[in-house]
Amino acid sequence: MLKPLIGLIGITLISGCVATASEVNASPQAATITNPSEQTHVELQQVIAHLLGASSVLISDSAFTQYSQEVIERAQHKDANGLLIMGRSNEIPDAVQLLKQGDSCLLQHVQSGNTAKLTQVRCKFESVQ
Repeated sequence: MLKPLIGLIGITLISGCVATASEVNASPQAATITNPSEQTHVELQQVIAHLLGASSVLISDSAFTQYSQEVIERAQHKDANGLLIMGRSNEIPDAVQLLKQGDSCLLQHVQSGNTAKLTQVRCKFESVQ
């Protein structure tokens, strides 16, 4: 009687490991941040700048807390009086998306598909609203 029970426990443990392994290989899905802080905000800005090939970017303190995507626009050039120097900008803004794959959180530049892994950020799958 004890041997079948031990076999059943072993099968359950093995199937649990298989599920975890398949999660790691699952495709990344839209996510939102769960631990917003000054550290995560700095990491997000640095990684976004890297993905966009920019020296720096500014994002809201609430970036990625409600939605998985953020749109990044170039700052408009202004003169000393605050008036636009170049007039209208025809540049298409960049989109960046937070993704979750297994236990990892990733940032992806939507246009290029380039992705970077985040180390400080924790995230959860984006809830459908």
